[in-house]
Amino acid sequence: MLILIGQQLYELDEVVVTANRYPVLLQDVAVAVMVIERDDIEKYKALTISEVLNTAAGLDIKDYGTAGVTSVSTRGIPSNGTLVLVNGQPLNAVTNGMANLSVIDLNTIQRIEIVKGPVSSIYGANALGGVVNIITAGASRKHEIVAGFAPSTTSLQKPFQKRNAFLRFGWPVSNALSNLAGAYTYDAGHRSNSDLSSYHLTGAIAHNSRRFAIRSSVLYDNKEYGIPGPLPFIDETNPVPTFGDSTATSIFDREKDHALLGNVSIDLCLTDRIKNYNRISANRQRTEYHTLYGTMSGDTALEDYDYLTHKLSFSTMFTVATQSIDLSLGLDADYDTLQTHVHANAYNDTTWQASSHGIGTWGAFIVHISENFSVNSSIRYDHNSQFGGYLSPSIGIVSTPDPRLWFKLSAGQTFRAPTFNDLYWPEYGNPELQPEHGRAYELRIESSPWNTLYGALSLFIRNIEDRITWLPQEDNIWRPQNVNHLSVKGFDIELKHHVRESIDYTVGATYLNARQKNDEIVYSFYDWYADTGLTVIEEVERKAAFTPQYSLSAMINFSLPAKVKLNITGQYVSERLNYYPNYDDYPVVTMDTKTLKSYIVVNSALTVDIYRYATVGIGIKNIFDADYATQFGNTVIDLDYPMPGRTYFAMFSLKFVR
Repeated sequence: MLILIGQQLYELDEVVVTANRYPVLLQDVAVAVMVIERDDIEKYKALTISEVLNTAAGLDIKDYGTAGVTSVSTRGIPSNGTLVLVNGQPLNAVTNGMANLSVIDLNTIQRIEIVKGPVSSIYGANALGGVVNIITAGASRKHEIVAGFAPSTTSLQKPFQKRNAFLRFGWPVSNALSNLAGAYTYDAGHRSNSDLSSYHLTGAIAHNSRRFAIRSSVLYDNKEYGIPGPLPFIDETNPVPTFGDSTATSIFDREKDHALLGNVSIDLCLTDRIKNYNRISANRQRTEYHTLYGTMSGDTALEDYDYLTHKLSFSTMFTVATQSIDLSLGLDADYDTLQTHVHANAYNDTTWQASSHGIGTWGAFIVHISENFSVNSSIRYDHNSQFGGYLSPSIGIVSTPDPRLWFKLSAGQTFRAPTFNDLYWPEYGNPELQPEHGRAYELRIESSPWNTLYGALSLFIRNIEDRITWLPQEDNIWRPQNVNHLSVKGFDIELKHHVRESIDYTVGATYLNARQKNDEIVYSFYDWYADTGLTVIEEVERKAAFTPQYSLSAMINFSLPAKVKLNITGQYVSERLNYYPNYDDYPVVTMDTKTLKSYIVVNSALTVDIYRYATVGIGIKNIFDADYATQFGNTVIDLDYPMPGRTYFAMFSLKFVR
């Protein structure tokens, strides 16, 4: 029953519902919300966060097939339009707008809250598709030690091809609670130059009293990894890449990522009905990228990029709760900076800096008109030093005609801010860019016909205008412009069923009818001697790139005798398309279509609990050795980014709690 689920999820003081930024029961939220608890994560027997999120209806995970970079998109909206939070703190990079999920170690996650509706009216920019809030383990209320080790491999001859080790301590002292966790991951990779070495650290400390709570958390992730590029296509006319081999476009490209996120929260219970929430947070991310490639003149170009970003944020919110209305008023302020240095042997070094600041204020309320009917509404105004002001309203209705049936209707306006790369890139940036903006509508039906079964159906429409794309201008220089359009219509289904004490399963399905209207070059001629040319651009409607039309995920768990547990998960994703300009008939330009084929991936794991403290298990990922990719390559002929084949793994964990 959904009410029972809501009470279980939100009984702890530190739990915050992402949709409203303060605790509220699930049945009172008008937009679609999913919650993945730690117990669910452990059932998946996952090795990465991608495997966990792939089970959620409406989410699409893009992975390069090698460790290092993973992104998430929501209901057909690209990943730079999905706001990713870590403990409520934005992870999206100001450079390209995307969030790299790989900075999160799976073992540190306590809960994941997913909002698949319009939430710019609460969070402001970058929530076109929705919000994914990854909540790491908070300060422990018990003395505990948790340790784990999980080796995996795509070849039985190399049993420790990848290995992850994890250790967490928690110790409360009176009203002071603390938690510290560390992880190390090494992956030799299944392709040339696809190795990874990563260190991860998270910590939390809290002090609670009846009227006052202070909490602080920190996350540090440091990784170095190879970037093999797309799998090259090699035949009589396409030789092995100059700086690569048969499995990699490049064996020299490398990257180092450093991420440090920290925050301090102070919550005040001013009266029994009035509360105040305050947060100060800082985010420091550094990317060092090294690449080697050949120039058109036959020379070798070596380039080193160093991106350093800082984000400082402050937020405060007051909430007032009465019998019939919940009211919240809040303010956010942030300051972002970017420092970039490019060292290159083929041209002069380049250094550029950029910064912006913004402020946003919002108000929201939930009015309980009757026991069976409530209205949700929120509105937010953002003002940014670069693109000015933007207003984001939303409204929702929740109707409960039966104690086991909920109807939810929501509508809202959302936007995505231009990135620093779009605005400030030297010579090519466009400081006149405006935010992408859109509208979202959704009808959601949730039902729990009996206590062990829960289902939900969402029908939704998304329209995004003024999408940013790079196009040539009159001076023949490519710059970003607000010209493209995206529309998405579809539905997703969620089903959870505890058949009996020993069997439970979940199912998620998504259908997307996504169409894009993009400005495309159809004719391009330029005379370099006369410094004149002509470029003809037309608006062309096509099926949206990168977006699968159908996806289906399922998981079933069996509890067997002798504390043995069997987990089986499966995922089906239909084909996706991408488009590449073809200049073979220069100056006429056409568009080639490339397809990533549909795929089915099945995983299985068998675990056993030993006494109260230890768990051991074995399993196989991609049992049927499916050959598939989720990310397109750079050209129409390369072989994209292949995902790992059949992978064998083991896991061992110890947990002591007192």
